[in-house]
Amino acid sequence: MSIVANHPIEEVRGSAERAWRWWLGELGAVWAVTAQRWRTWRGSQITIEAGEEQWLIRRGNRASSAIECSNGAPLGLTDVAARAGGRTRVFVEIPPERVLSKTIALPADAEHRLSLILGFEISRHFPFAAERVFYGHRVVSRAQGTGPGPATVSVEIAAVPREVVFAIADALAAAGLTAASFSLTPAVDAKPLALATDPLLPVAAIRRVPRALLLTLCGFAAAAAVSWPLAQQVRLAEIDRDIAALKPAADTTLQLRSQQQHATDQEATVAALRNGRATLVNVLNDLTRTVPDGSWLISLSIKGRDIVLDGLSPSAATIALALQRNPAFAEISFRSPIARDPATGLEHFQLGASLAEAAR
Repeated sequence: MSIVANHPIEEVRGSAERAWRWWLGELGAVWAVTAQRWRTWRGSQITIEAGEEQWLIRRGNRASSAIECSNGAPLGLTDVAARAGGRTRVFVEIPPERVLSKTIALPADAEHRLSLILGFEISRHFPFAAERVFYGHRVVSRAQGTGPGPATVSVEIAAVPREVVFAIADALAAAGLTAASFSLTPAVDAKPLALATDPLLPVAAIRRVPRALLLTLCGFAAAAAVSWPLAQQVRLAEIDRDIAALKPAADTTLQLRSQQQHATDQEATVAALRNGRATLVNVLNDLTRTVPDGSWLISLSIKGRDIVLDGLSPSAATIALALQRNPAFAEISFRSPIARDPATGLEHFQLGASLAEAAR
């Protein structure tokens, strides 16, 4: 009963698994295309490392050029904008020479309220008030408390005066460029820290997604939702056609196999009958070894497993005892009274027996 009841559940589970694998395959294909486009875009994006005396221009991870600064103003930034190929949004990194950084320890409970706490901590650890800097932070490590001491979290804070960021933004604007984002590099070879969101941060506004693109994406989502049942219907139709095409050959094969099995069964039955039946040569061999010397068989009758011996012997009882001792014979009995032959003086006997098993 449990097996029958579980059939619908197994079918639903199998359908869900196939749908999930199909979705993974579709998402994998979309992800491959998206990743390729992302790598292409990342390889062509412009990043400016805005130092005090020199600005370094990078395309992706490759250094492109360097711009010298005079009195804090980069020279030749307009040429960079002209070579940008229509890309006016750039990513700005501020190097360690213009950044203040420090790692502080805070109670572990403060990790979920860092955006509220760091404004007060900046005034304690930096020579600027929080409202005069833009800053970024990241958690460096976490430590469990030892003994009565509480657990702590180490936070790295990087800050830059707002005047520096505004000056960089003005220089970009004069060259026809805008900053897509600002990040700070606390130390050489350190991973840049993105600046925390601030209404005064001079970054380009995020473009709203066009309504046409949203409608297109909704259409793709609806098509994807409908495509799975349709794909399954098409697949089922293909399977039905394949089954219809293979059915005649399958029926022919099953018929031939049934005929071969029937012939095999008949051969096995005949072989079993032959093996279970003693051959005449084996029976004669057993009788020759069993009947004592001086005895003669006048006739021998074999029907199935029944044997009738008719003959002459000096002692008919000796023949009966010899047959009983032979495991090839059973049910030894005299079929008629023993009579002495007047011509030879031997006893005339007629014995009946049955073959106990195939003679060996």
